[in-house]
Amino acid sequence: MSRRLVALLAMAALLGGVFAGLAVAQEQPPFVRGEPELDVYLPDGTVSPGTATDLTVQIANDGEVDAGVDTRRAVVTAARSVVVEVRNDDSPLVVETGRFAVGSIGEGAVRDVPVAVRVPADAAPGTYSLDVRLDYSYTSVSVPRSTIVQDRTRTRTESVSVTVDDGPRFAMRTVDTDLQVGDSGTLAVNVTNVGGEVARDLSVELVANGPDLTLGETARNTARIDRLAPGANATIRVPASLGERAAGDAFDLTGAVRYTDGEGIRDAHEGIPVGVRPLPEQSFSVAVDDSTLRVGENGSVSGTIRNEGPTDVRGVVVAVGDGAFVPRSPRYAVGDLDAGERASFRFRGEIPASADSVPQQLRFTARYRSAADSQRTVTESVRVPVAERRDALTVSAGDPRFAAGESGVLRLDVTNRRDVTIENVELRLVVDAPLESEFRTTVIPSLAPGETGRVAFDLTVDGDAPPTRYPASVETAYTDSDGGRVDGAPATVAVAVTESSGGDVPIEMGVLVVLLVLVAAGAWWFYVR
Repeated sequence: MSRRLVALLAMAALLGGVFAGLAVAQEQPPFVRGEPELDVYLPDGTVSPGTATDLTVQIANDGEVDAGVDTRRAVVTAARSVVVEVRNDDSPLVVETGRFAVGSIGEGAVRDVPVAVRVPADAAPGTYSLDVRLDYSYTSVSVPRSTIVQDRTRTRTESVSVTVDDGPRFAMRTVDTDLQVGDSGTLAVNVTNVGGEVARDLSVELVANGPDLTLGETARNTARIDRLAPGANATIRVPASLGERAAGDAFDLTGAVRYTDGEGIRDAHEGIPVGVRPLPEQSFSVAVDDSTLRVGENGSVSGTIRNEGPTDVRGVVVAVGDGAFVPRSPRYAVGDLDAGERASFRFRGEIPASADSVPQQLRFTARYRSAADSQRTVTESVRVPVAERRDALTVSAGDPRFAAGESGVLRLDVTNRRDVTIENVELRLVVDAPLESEFRTTVIPSLAPGETGRVAFDLTVDGDAPPTRYPASVETAYTDSDGGRVDGAPATVAVAVTESSGGDVPIEMGVLVVLLVLVAAGAWWFYVR
């Protein structure tokens, strides 16, 4: 029994070891051997002379397994640390991209590698090769049961073909424009066929890059050209507008040309850069050369306006507004002004009597038609001095002295204080008791600037008037240089009244005495006779 038990136990132990070994073997990954297979493709390899192009080189991995189970093929088919280098292989093409790392490429994966290529303008049409060198590492053998792993590095060079096509291609440039900041105008763009084949039925599109520039009503505009032979050019004209707040002195557009080539195939050349440098904003300078403005008077403002450019303008009209100055006519027609030319203007008007004698800021606005025949305005403010208020006429009396009960003549001097001649100067005397006058109005035909005229009024003083000074007011009115009737400020002169001298015999009394003597003498002579 004991020997039988021992045998049974030994057999059980042996079977357990076998089954344990099988379980461990099933848990460990199986053996696998293989390698990645990298291939190079160039989907679009057509370039044009005189261009810089980004070619897209594709790297595809078609890995293979030489031995082992298929479930672990990713271990040996993946290419790691892939580095791509493209060389020109004695072609006229210039490769500007250096070594390019793309990382790992698994089986069935494709990586795009951008390669910048510059094609000289004198490159002959034809097909050229570019060498693509691939450096990478991979695992060739993996045996996890024995911890065996074999890693390898590999360098592989393949070629891709690039075709230099001398078909139609185009260059565009702005040759003329009257476009100004804040204005509308026209862009003249020259389109040249720099390719080697004729292009027909061309559709040229321009697109403005940015919000400040518009081409007509929108940001894009299209023109048509019937035919362009190699080396030929044509000019298209596109309406354009530039905002008043446009920043910068140059703006860019993108052009595209869609055409039909010599084989009747419709094609396009897109992404053509076009630059435009607009003219600066139109500007004017305004200067006031002379001003006779004075509070409460008519005066004038004379000055000059200069077209500072950059273009000639037509139909310039200067308008004045704002401030205390009230012009008789708010607009002055200057006419056409070439760039750098100046013209004179003059506004006549008045400063109201309620205004203060302080410098006024006058706002001058120039309205004109630009070179693009659009109506534009430019405004500039100018500081103009304003003189204090003054009376147009001064009235004074030399020594107006009268005795109580006396009649006489009041003589007054009237002086024109204006800078212009005034006419029909009317003076009216206004007096109250004890002063009296029968003829209270007189006229001076005209008074030149600074001239003094003399007038006289009869004046009687009541005999009971106490000695003192009595006011006599003189109201004035005149016609100014513009033909308007103006009421002047009233003037007051003081009339001195003195006491009546009692010892004096009045003339009337003397005459009466003489008459009485003559009558008496006549009566005596008649009686004696």
